[in-house]
Amino acid sequence: MAQGMATRRVATLVWGSSLVVPFFFLALAGTARWRGECPAPPATVFAIAVAFSALAVTLSRLLPPRLGGARAGPEATVFTRLLLGWALCEAGALFPLVAWIVSGDPRLIGVFGLALLALVLLFPSDHRWASLAPPPSAGRSH
Repeated sequence: MAQGMATRRVATLVWGSSLVVPFFFLALAGTARWRGECPAPPATVFAIAVAFSALAVTLSRLLPPRLGGARAGPEATVFTRLLLGWALCEAGALFPLVAWIVSGDPRLIGVFGLALLALVLLFPSDHRWASLAPPPSAGRSH
């Protein structure tokens, strides 16, 4: 049980760092916004950013439970599944910021916020941890 709690603490630290990075990127994006002509129509950039962000957030919920069990055990499996979800949400948050740098469309900050909220909602709570754990027999069947 002590190893499981250590894995949960590490998972919480990784989740926290995944949550902080987009805010640092937001600050950087705000100071480095594209100063020239947008290479694509702003409406197109916005649509692509919304579609990508929505896809990334959707995949962050659908893909992790489908990952097979890790040989290292159930704690490693849960951690890996959470990590995949966090990475997808972070990508869904960072892409609209890049699009904002290029287009200057302030609506993209809202898209960023929604993807970041999806990441917040993937906090490794007791319920989420249990929901991503493999069935007890999953590691012993092979």
